[in-house]
Amino acid sequence: MNRTPSRRAFTLVELLVVIAIIGILAALLLPTLARAKDRARNTACLSQLRQLGIATRSYTDDNNNLLPSAELLPTLPMDPAAPLPRICDVLGPYVGKTNPGTNSVGVFKCPADNTGRYNSEGSSYQWDTTLNGHRMDETISAEHQFVMIRIGPEGTTSTNGTFHLRFEPTTTPLFVDYDTFHPRSPQPGRNVVFMDNHVGAMSPAAIN
Repeated sequence: MNRTPSRRAFTLVELLVVIAIIGILAALLLPTLARAKDRARNTACLSQLRQLGIATRSYTDDNNNLLPSAELLPTLPMDPAAPLPRICDVLGPYVGKTNPGTNSVGVFKCPADNTGRYNSEGSSYQWDTTLNGHRMDETISAEHQFVMIRIGPEGTTSTNGTFHLRFEPTTTPLFVDYDTFHPRSPQPGRNVVFMDNHVGAMSPAAIN
């Protein structure tokens, strides 16, 4: 007489143990997956900034070596009566020209932009407006005047002089993240592409 082998069912306790183990494994894996996602977003952001650096140089090639002029915040123009263009509108055609097949609009959107900068300003990346109208690779600005006044027992004296703002290609940013989109340890920072087209991270103190 053949007998069908009995199949032992899970008890409620065993089922709860399995569910608890799955929960523990998920809790261990989720932070790792989150960090991997953050690294992927950071890598994509740096790649896009490098493309924008190339597009900027391509723009200067067509414009007598002059850098573009654009608003810092298009939603709050420096002169509302005569607003400058958005940097995404100025460089958009050059992104496609230097990188065939690239979505020129998407390059301006950081994958970690969670503050809506791209939606409001047209770009997740802040253009360095101190460079407006300057020449690419220019190391110093036009001459500026200063006055130093000293007040002492012998009276008041003043010294007049001039100074220049320095734009070293290796340390002068072209674009930088509008906000601290990318989590870092021990302190947050922003991604940046410099005038010589190398990319990296910049601390908030260096930006401000």
